[in-house]
Amino acid sequence: MNLKVPAILALLTTAAVTSTAAATTYNSCFMRYLMASKTCANCRMGSITLNNLDLTEANFSGSDMIEANLERTTLTGADLSQSYLVGANLRRAKLGEANLSGAYLEGADLRGADLRGADLSSASLYGADLRGADLRDANLVGADLRFTRTWGARMQGAITQ
Repeated sequence: MNLKVPAILALLTTAAVTSTAAATTYNSCFMRYLMASKTCANCRMGSITLNNLDLTEANFSGSDMIEANLERTTLTGADLSQSYLVGANLRRAKLGEANLSGAYLEGADLRGADLRGADLSSASLYGADLRGADLRDANLVGADLRFTRTWGARMQGAITQ
């Protein structure tokens, strides 16, 4: 195969555009499915951006959502049990009554998040940022809260033992 440099560059450019279009189609199809079904248990969605969406009562149990962007996302009543949300951005997310039992939230940013009545039992919040979060009536039994930042967090009625 004896191709000249311009021909090779043209082929590479075409291949890159084709693969980008395929990836975009896959992402939009996945997003339509996700919004319609609100179910993706045990999925690998690391670094996904799902900010400002309404995912009320979604099922993401056991999912890998490491470093996901869920800022201002409504996850009220969602099942995120046993999920990996390490380093995730959950700033101002609505997680009231959500099931986060056994979830891994190490280093997660939960500043200003609404976690009223959420089940965080046995969750790992090691080093998480909970400044200004609303944890009223949340279940924190067995949760790892070492090195969490909790300045301004509301914790009235939270169960810790």
